[in-house]
Amino acid sequence: MIWNESILFIHAPKTAGMSMTTMLSAHLKGTVCVTGPYEALSESGRLEYIPGKRHETLLDAVSFFQERNIQLEQFEKIFVVMRNPYELELSRFAYLQKNLAQDRGKAQDIALEGDFRQYLANAPFFGKNPPRLDLYYHVDGVIPDNLAILRYEHLAQDIADHIAPYLEGHYEIPYENQSAHASIEDVYDAELEALCHERHKWFFEAGFYSRGSFSDPEAN
Repeated sequence: MIWNESILFIHAPKTAGMSMTTMLSAHLKGTVCVTGPYEALSESGRLEYIPGKRHETLLDAVSFFQERNIQLEQFEKIFVVMRNPYELELSRFAYLQKNLAQDRGKAQDIALEGDFRQYLANAPFFGKNPPRLDLYYHVDGVIPDNLAILRYEHLAQDIADHIAPYLEGHYEIPYENQSAHASIEDVYDAELEALCHERHKWFFEAGFYSRGSFSDPEAN
């Protein structure tokens, strides 16, 4: 998470969160706090690093701020980025295939075998299978009134429309930690689509994304 006295940013995984954190750390007005696996202290004094998970869900944020006598309703806005589940899974699969030491575990083992079908069927996401990425967008089924969901698919425009008033100086989206991967159309078939839908059912049922139409595996 990253925040100042006005806004809170929730870092949902595989949604340009590291890029957003870099931008907000440099350009948010006033004193800025950041949670994550940090050990270094700020040199400038403007940034305060607080040990945390980096990918706190909204419910995690509720608990975190309650301990500091802060309610989420006190922020003018809470921002979180959402990404098409079909592309998000391709991106994570490609990222795990980089075989980075910090990602050791079952999901990485499955990804390194190179079978995206087995990955969608069996890979946990932060220890959960199916994943619970929906927990970054609601608390007990309720989306906070002050939560603004930015779309990865047109992130630059959404930042200009919603976050820019809270920034100072010239900002850019650095897009760190990107993972190159094939397109949705080149990878998915009807079976893969069904597996992805089952993993991320909330995003489709809540109307954020429509299900895609793909051919049967035998037709490919």
